[in-house]
Amino acid sequence: MNVTAQFLSTGIAAALVAAASPAWSINKCVGADGKVSFQEQACPGKGGAIEVRPASGMAPAPVQQPAPQGGPAAPAAAASQAAKKEGVFGETYRRKLDLETHLISSTRAELNGHLQSCDAQQRALAAKKGQARNNLAGATWEQSISAEMQAAATTCDTKARDLRSRLEGYEKELRELKASK
Repeated sequence: MNVTAQFLSTGIAAALVAAASPAWSINKCVGADGKVSFQEQACPGKGGAIEVRPASGMAPAPVQQPAPQGGPAAPAAAASQAAKKEGVFGETYRRKLDLETHLISSTRAELNGHLQSCDAQQRALAAKKGQARNNLAGATWEQSISAEMQAAATTCDTKARDLRSRLEGYEKELRELKASK
């Protein structure tokens, strides 16, 4: 086995062991000389456990121990879990920030751009319709342009309703997130 393959297999094995273990405990210890060290074992002197989280910031849920047979479940533990907040930069914060900085403004801009495009399209078709001659061929052409204008207006209206609905949904979600705080 060459060195690269051995390194890869060792790295894969280490990753599998790390993924298989449900929790990783690290202790920050202060020695008699004041030197700080980090270790997996409990500190013999001064120091204590620190919480280690993955890079995503979301720690895996702790494993709940079953209540003893015949004993009541621990209501204090359940209450503390319910009272536990998601943190400063949690999922709610990120969603609210995304709504405020990107989703609402981009949807509003898309709606305004769409309405302007539809208006320009209708003006161009109306100008084209004004060029029709006052004869049978001109009347037929004017009628086909009128049908094209109607179809374009229907398409524009459908997309505008969809964009307005999406915008209203984002604004409602933002109001609810702000109110829940």
